[in-house]
Amino acid sequence: MKPARAAVWNARAALVYSLGAWTTLGALIYYGRMEKGSTGTDNRNDPEASQPRKEVHTKEYPFGLTVTTEITYKEVQPPLTRLLRRVVSFFVPDDGPPSEK
Repeated sequence: MKPARAAVWNARAALVYSLGAWTTLGALIYYGRMEKGSTGTDNRNDPEASQPRKEVHTKEYPFGLTVTTEITYKEVQPPLTRLLRRVVSFFVPDDGPPSEK
């Protein structure tokens, strides 16, 4: 590979790397502020707020095939560290016993 072509590929890789790094940093800041801001605004006595919102979509296909999709939106999001560990564990499997957490 010629040096000029290698320099172009190096610039492309640096651009992709920086885009991913800034996206991750922005997501951490966004979700960190979201968790801090939502601690005192919810009403714990509201029964509608404590139940997750559900949407049910049913579609019928020929030959009597019916597909039902249920989507549940939960108001309580998992902590960011647990979410990141779950994503990392998908790519880097751990050979140890499963955690109880």
